Amino acid sequence: MKEQLQIAKDTVAKQYGYESFEQFDDKSTFGYDHRTPEIIDKIARFFPNADHFYDLFGGGFSVTHYMLENRRKSFKHFHYNEIRPGLCELIKDAIDGKYNYDVFKPDWISRERFMAEKESNAYIKILWSFGNDGKYYLFGKDIENQKRSMHQAVVFDEFDQYMKDTFKLDKWPNKLSIQGKRLYLKRITNQRIDLERLEQLERLQRLQQLEQLERLELTNLDYKQVKINPNSVIYCDIPYQGTTDYEKKFSHKEFFDWAAEQQNPLFISEYNVSDDRFFLLNEFKHRTTFSSGGNSPVVEKLYGNKIAYDIIQEAIKRKNG
Repeated sequence: MKEQLQIAKDTVAKQYGYESFEQFDDKSTFGYDHRTPEIIDKIARFFPNADHFYDLFGGGFSVTHYMLENRRKSFKHFHYNEIRPGLCELIKDAIDGKYNYDVFKPDWISRERFMAEKESNAYIKILWSFGNDGKYYLFGKDIENQKRSMHQAVVFDEFDQYMKDTFKLDKWPNKLSIQGKRLYLKRITNQRIDLERLEQLERLQRLQQLEQLERLELTNLDYKQVKINPNSVIYCDIPYQGTTDYEKKFSHKEFFDWAAEQQNPLFISEYNVSDDRFFLLNEFKHRTTFSSGGNSPVVEKLYGNKIAYDIIQEAIKRKNG
């Protein structure tokens, strides 16, 4: 059945100029995760098996999502934590099927509605804010109307003069799903049409397909408040030094002091850690849009505490005989 589903997905993708479904799909739940699924896969390979996996700075759910899909046999329980309010609520709603296109047709969220409702509506605050930061509206005033035109056409089949003049469209050529219409529009313009929030909504929808969710715990706490069980692996994608903090002030010194006291293998993603209580395990080159230079190349490094380092070294010795 899964093979047939994959063939069907690839067939749809090829209708819109892609070789496979994965070419226009990714496993990041939200757009602000700064890494590709390939980088997450490389990071996750360092995690040893244990009873519990903790994603203490869970952000867009990308790492926990990956672990649930690809390492579910390696751990008995998965713990996602994110201090910023709203994300746990959004993920829970997605898992419950609230954002499935069969029951949810996403309205256009205007700048005025965003400002009025962002503090009371997690979906609006996160998916309709620039960089998913929950602070500023997604689009600049100069492109807001064009984005609305495309959104209304894709979601509600409403074609205004902008769609007719710019894309020569007053209807869709076939009976397409919302995702199909988004991809069709992207294809006929031969460029990436930035209907980001529809893409992110489709990623949210996929959370409904996750299995064995009784093994998943979601918390909205400061990392120090999360109870860490014995026989655990701890992963910390902390706010990188020298970059903008999230909504909360973050002390790297306090974090490193806390991390050094942990009695389980602990892994840290950072650009650079000078604290000699932690050991460089590997580094990964990729590109990020989260720097002042735009789509810039960066080197992200993975560090471990002494316990993690010793486990990795022992595994290397066994592999090399």
